[in-house]
Amino acid sequence: MMKLGIICSQPTKENTEYVKSLGLSCVEICNNNNEETLRCHENMADYIANVREAGLFFSSVGRWNSNMNAGGHVNEEEFAIVSKTLEDAIAAGAPTFVCGCNYDDSVSLYRNYSAAIEIFGRLAERAKGTGTSVAIYNCDWNNFVHDMEAWKIVLGELPDVKIKYDASHSYHAGRDYMHEIADWGDRFSHVHIKGAVVNAGRYVDDPPAGMDDLKWGSIFAALYARGYDGCLSIEPHSAAWMPNMERGKSGIRYTIDYIRKFIM
Repeated sequence: MMKLGIICSQPTKENTEYVKSLGLSCVEICNNNNEETLRCHENMADYIANVREAGLFFSSVGRWNSNMNAGGHVNEEEFAIVSKTLEDAIAAGAPTFVCGCNYDDSVSLYRNYSAAIEIFGRLAERAKGTGTSVAIYNCDWNNFVHDMEAWKIVLGELPDVKIKYDASHSYHAGRDYMHEIADWGDRFSHVHIKGAVVNAGRYVDDPPAGMDDLKWGSIFAALYARGYDGCLSIEPHSAAWMPNMERGKSGIRYTIDYIRKFIM
């Protein structure tokens, strides 16, 4: 059965107790730069203890916005830092480690794909047998392996590598998220829950799921059809609905109530 959780990049005792009070099952850590990655690594033992004490589990530990690809080759210094997050995911018992691969305009498309395949391949080899899968996020933030054409090449070469999927990214980019779920849903290992509103082709907001444009009933129907039974992670993203605002807290509760209707 799918489990519902939320992004909680600093699982302190206070934060994990709040997640528990919402009746959620799991937390996700998202690191967006090297500073956050190293801070998380230093505090991971405490985070693990806090999450377990609250009766929760880690759904995912990930790193966004890295520069592991330099000139079509692996940037070993950056790779070593990102690998710390993979080690944290393994130590936490998270089923998914999330990352992406940046594009380097100084070299050819072929060289970029070669670097991506090597990067994800090396990460997947380290994760092999640990219970943690490597997944590529489908956001284009410093990541070019975010759509079906890229997945055909990279995931076609690396059968153990998965996808962290967020329909809002595809919708904002003008891609067909139902097509992506139908064709690639069997490779998903982690799913984000975030609303999306577009007007006349222009971004408006990422409100709580359920008060947005996405067809959540169809999304869940496709996920079930493709056998997905992994974690669902709420991502409060809009500046109008931040978690430290009363409206944001209400939005989280609204999303929880709305999404739970589809979990069975």
